[in-house]
Amino acid sequence: MINSHLSGRSAALIVVGIVAAIVVGLAVVAIYQVEKNLTPTPVAEVVEETREAELAPSLDCAFRPFITRSNAFYFYFDVDYAQGKTPLFYERALVSADGSRKRYAGDERPVWTYAINEDGKSTIKSADGTLIVLYGLKLGAPGIVPVEAGIRSTVLRNLGGECRQTNLDGLPH
Repeated sequence: MINSHLSGRSAALIVVGIVAAIVVGLAVVAIYQVEKNLTPTPVAEVVEETREAELAPSLDCAFRPFITRSNAFYFYFDVDYAQGKTPLFYERALVSADGSRKRYAGDERPVWTYAINEDGKSTIKSADGTLIVLYGLKLGAPGIVPVEAGIRSTVLRNLGGECRQTNLDGLPH
């Protein structure tokens, strides 16, 4: 005859086993959820590309003295450019080495004119005669493109620097 009654110790071991199985199962589910949340999704990459493609046409430049590596001036421009037309560069901000800032909005933004100089380089020029030479500006290029630059000015002297052109492809953004 088989004893159908379990001792108190046996019953406790069975309950402990069931509880342990439940805890291990919950731990596995929790680990799976954490890993699932940490895994990057392709959607995030598509969102990043979309953001860059939707950026407004602009040109942002940083200039520094040739002797030091510290930046001296930052210029920020909004660009009005349609394919087949001469682009206009509207200065939206200037940040000096001392940290002072000038911000412009709307119709008060200084307009810099675009031209090709005698050496075949793209330039933009302010009303006061300050000239930025853009070595390798790529009108017609979508996305973000680095551009070597130099500024020629009686106030700022001659400074080297870099610019970043964004979406100068002449298409609406």
